[in-house]
Amino acid sequence: MQSEYYNFMSINHQDIQSYSAKIRESLENKRLKQTFASLDFILSNANQWQLRERLDNLEENYRMLLHYWAEGVEDPQRDAVFNGLLRSAWQLSDLVIFHAKTAVSYTSFYQNRRSADLLNPESSAQLLALLEELSDKITLSELIDSSETDLQNLHSLEKQRETVEDKIFAKIRVSSIWNEEESNLWHNALKNNLLPLTTQCLIISALTLNLEELFDERKTLLLLEAAENEEEEIRQRAITGILLFIRRYEKRLHLCPEISARLAYFAENADFIKSFKNIILQFILCRETEKITQIMNDEVMPQIKKIGPKIKWDKLLLETDFEDKNPEWQEIIEEAGLGDRLRQFSELQLEGADVMHSSFIHLKHYQFFNELGHWFVPFTRRSDHRENEMKGGIVEILLESAMLCNSDKYSFYYSILQMPEDYRKFVLGQFSSETAAIKEMIKDELPQGGDKIHPAARQYIQDLYRFYKLHPDRGAYEDIFAAKPDFYFIEGISRFIPEADRQTIGEYYFGRNYFVEANRIFTALPAYKQGDETLFQKNGYCLQMQGKLEEALQDYLKAELINSNNSWTIKKIAHCYRLLKQSADALEYYRKAERLSPDNTALLLNIGHCHLELKDYPEALKTYFKAEYLLKDKQKAWRPIAWCYFLTGKLSEAIDYYNKILEINPIHIDYLNAGHALLASGKIGQSLQMYRKCLELQENSIEKFTEIFTADVPDLLSAGVSEKILTFIPDSMLYET
Repeated sequence: MQSEYYNFMSINHQDIQSYSAKIRESLENKRLKQTFASLDFILSNANQWQLRERLDNLEENYRMLLHYWAEGVEDPQRDAVFNGLLRSAWQLSDLVIFHAKTAVSYTSFYQNRRSADLLNPESSAQLLALLEELSDKITLSELIDSSETDLQNLHSLEKQRETVEDKIFAKIRVSSIWNEEESNLWHNALKNNLLPLTTQCLIISALTLNLEELFDERKTLLLLEAAENEEEEIRQRAITGILLFIRRYEKRLHLCPEISARLAYFAENADFIKSFKNIILQFILCRETEKITQIMNDEVMPQIKKIGPKIKWDKLLLETDFEDKNPEWQEIIEEAGLGDRLRQFSELQLEGADVMHSSFIHLKHYQFFNELGHWFVPFTRRSDHRENEMKGGIVEILLESAMLCNSDKYSFYYSILQMPEDYRKFVLGQFSSETAAIKEMIKDELPQGGDKIHPAARQYIQDLYRFYKLHPDRGAYEDIFAAKPDFYFIEGISRFIPEADRQTIGEYYFGRNYFVEANRIFTALPAYKQGDETLFQKNGYCLQMQGKLEEALQDYLKAELINSNNSWTIKKIAHCYRLLKQSADALEYYRKAERLSPDNTALLLNIGHCHLELKDYPEALKTYFKAEYLLKDKQKAWRPIAWCYFLTGKLSEAIDYYNKILEINPIHIDYLNAGHALLASGKIGQSLQMYRKCLELQENSIEKFTEIFTADVPDLLSAGVSEKILTFIPDSMLYET
């Protein structure tokens, strides 16, 4: 190991990172001379004659290609030769960078790589042989009647097999580029399903992590082969790995004919495409996890702590026997304002959202998680569960759970073992009943055989999320959940998505307020280009929410051409015109909307605002008075009426309205405007009292007060307030007068 890698010690980690990025960029842009120069620098002080010889040969062949091209020599194979050189340059770069990083990188991946052969000296063949031997012994022991079985011995065998599985995971995770012999060994091991399911799942996860660090065609082909495995758990993990692989290496896949051929085959496979799309949707849904966690931590948990003492847990335990919820408890939850939030989370959970993440953030400290592969291992039964009825009961409940990913099941299992017996029974009872309820809801509410993500895929993606967000050494890995762009916007991935499903993905983004992504998808859809009213509406909304008002307006106007009587569209057009300060156009569309929805108070107020902006004060007041008559919350009309009176010089009327406003939940702007009316009336002392109230509600920030006060100076001057007085106001706020 040392003789192979430590020859790179003259280069440091930062240099490798820098040159890795340069090499990737130059290869993606097909600039071989720049690639060769970077590789030459890395190898310049390394005693790596084989790699140096490959580099020299590649560069010489490239020089010859350029020479013949410059001489005008016709060569119908030139493109094929160049692509061959490009592919070889990629392969050589992979090796050079991997070897150099192994020598000098301080990240855990390469530290583990450097020590791999010392800590795990067995060859792959030896590990597989040992695994087969242990599995045969375990199978034989399990065939014996349980009363005669030595459970201690069986447990020992399982621990030994687990250790071998851990070694297999570690070996594959940090492996270099496979040769044909190594590749055939693992292909044969997986192909015939002779390995335990847990081992196969760990192999797929190890391959996925390894391919995030190193391009390896043979490993990729194994992943593609596993995507047709008859075991759903293996297949879904493999498809997830393929998705991640394509995102990372899309720009070089055209140089890999075997991989390209397999992907072309899968592009015609309906089951693969459905799984592929659903996994993309699950990754989009993962973007909600941090929001959900924040809501849980900032809103839900503080409320639960407040109401906790009000709930008689012991009484609940004794009276309900876990079978139904205490009505008093439910009432307390509703009064605390948690009911809607909890129902929202239940709906999100049914959809596949990761609502449990926040509950398990601090439960990854158990020794079990010290082994990296255990973050990805499926939750299974083991022999030691038979020795203890309590453990067996926990396992059976968790195996049935559709709520938790594998990682969280292990967290739950180890945490519940440490609980007092009575509390453990209570928690298990509640968890079991909730699990059963959710299973029934899923059965009743989701279409049978529907187009939903498979639970194995959802749980695996959540396992990945736990690893990349919670593992103590997570900083050593590029976060696949933070990487950009999103999967759909990779050409090599989007080609797997049929036209009908592309809109589904767009709607998925739209429904979660990811308007930039939804906008990109909607505008690329054929239905949008052909003139679809709903897509024009939704895309207009996406643009509006990005602040692109003129572009949004154009889409809304297109939607109106298709359906001129859609109230929602007309109101959006009016709103955009108003935000663009085109009050006359806005007024025209608000009037159209009013004809469709007479006596709509929100429309009346906006019509009044347009008249006000156009300085048509009589019409503005007339509209506001109508709204005042119809509104239950009169303040919504009082504010513009008072301001309208102020602008028209009817100061006593304005003051009367502001007095009414200030009696009912006033905000800072109410005190500001009341101060304006009093100041224009010559009541300076009273106006300063109002301004000070405004300042208090602005966190006593004189900067904030000055900003909003200065914005109204033109109106104050028009109302007859002298400029000299206006200059005194901000400073007066700083003194007690």
